[in-house]
Amino acid sequence: MTSNSPRGEASPQAATTDGALDAANVKAIVFLSASMAFFAFDDMFIKLAAADIGVGQILAVQGLLSILYFGYLARMRGQRITRAALISPAIATRHVGDVAGAVCFVIALSLMPISNASAILQAAPLAVTLGAALFLRETVGWRRWSAIAVGFAGVLLVIRPGMEGFNAASLFAVAAVFGLAIRDLGTRVVPHAIPTEIIALIASCLFLVTAVVLQSFMSPWKVMSWPTTGLVLSASVCGILGVHLITIAIRIGEISLVAPFRYVRVVIAIIIGMVVFGERPDMYTIAGTGLIVASGLYTLYREHSARHRRSRHS
Repeated sequence: MTSNSPRGEASPQAATTDGALDAANVKAIVFLSASMAFFAFDDMFIKLAAADIGVGQILAVQGLLSILYFGYLARMRGQRITRAALISPAIATRHVGDVAGAVCFVIALSLMPISNASAILQAAPLAVTLGAALFLRETVGWRRWSAIAVGFAGVLLVIRPGMEGFNAASLFAVAAVFGLAIRDLGTRVVPHAIPTEIIALIASCLFLVTAVVLQSFMSPWKVMSWPTTGLVLSASVCGILGVHLITIAIRIGEISLVAPFRYVRVVIAIIIGMVVFGERPDMYTIAGTGLIVASGLYTLYREHSARHRRSRHS
């Protein structure tokens, strides 16, 4: 952005605009971090419930409750599902990534340690940065390209393909990474005229249909016990709050700046894995997780540096 003020001085309008951008990014970071905490507890409840019922049944209950929640919000705010919300290419792309990512991750979560699954999922910000460079034409220098490579090397350490500790379920977690990256990129380019609640409502409907089909093919439906019902309902509440907050965060924040804060999820997931499930991450998982998180933090640092340089030259 060029300034009409004398050299070395920023116009009041430019300062106001930059301040508003910073405030929006701070708000997005807070929302994203909170959503990651909710998702970590959502994962915990799902993994506990999956010991008794199929993952499709869990997802179906979550989808139904999400429809009720976001439908209620949309009705209270006088929002309607418009033709643009149904046929927008950005909306369709977002929903495909959302459903595929969520289903793949829940399958992985039911079959492997929660800390490993969450560690792999932390590569999503790197996949988002990669997608932003390839499809949204955001500038990514060689240092951030290097960080992306290091992060995916960390994923390989967690997965350990061809080694004794390899778990085929981790491939579902990898698929979830790319699905959720597609979701976030699609969310970013959705027209702002389409309300967040409508986006989430449509996604919840697709989510429910997918879950019903998945459960029907994978395993029989079961009557849930009261403890299992409590776990599923708890997972649903955490998931709904997580989805709402992350959708807002991605829409109001700068994607390459906000995305790395997903690492909050893996920290909480490791603690949950150790305390609730008795997991003890091995050396490869710890090293891989460290590389993934460090590369995400470095990406954040490089983005801050680029923003400061642009600010000085405006």
